[in-house]
Amino acid sequence: MTTRGEVMLLKNYSFETVLPECNPMAETINTVALLSEDIGEVLPYLASVIRACTYDDNIKTLTFRRQGKGIALYPRKITVTRLRDREEAKGVLDELKALINNTYDNRQNIQPCYKKGGELRYLDVFKLLPGTNCRECGEMTCLAFATKVVQQEVQISRCSPLFSSRFEEKRKKLLEMLRAVGYEVPIEST
Repeated sequence: MTTRGEVMLLKNYSFETVLPECNPMAETINTVALLSEDIGEVLPYLASVIRACTYDDNIKTLTFRRQGKGIALYPRKITVTRLRDREEAKGVLDELKALINNTYDNRQNIQPCYKKGGELRYLDVFKLLPGTNCRECGEMTCLAFATKVVQQEVQISRCSPLFSSRFEEKRKKLLEMLRAVGYEVPIEST
């Protein structure tokens, strides 16, 4: 249901789950949902609402990561990667349906965005980390931590050495890079 009870843009979807083509032995599955309605008109509004996404109006494709899952929205289709099972797929798709309908319902209060973001690459993040492999963040290596930051599985603030005066220059560059692509980052006191 939408927030103010207006007409829903997306009423229904059907979906199937598939094994990842590149790794049929994977422990996760992917899903492809076919949409009952065309959601193309709401994609620019979703690009404004969803932080850290990539959107190109020319090809009507919006991609982002949420809780380690790769999500792509197209006018008549949604794909989601790295799901545990069919039940999780249904839950994620229901959340996306609600997001689509709430955004559509509230679109008159949202400035649409017709081009957004470049992909954030884990090596770009890694190069600006302290590189100590100290494990204070809970990961075995800085590279593993950088990967999880890009996938939005962890917050950059978990890297305590980065927030010491020793790494101030790297920290400022990294936080600005994350901010530029829409990631939530800690506010620095000056």
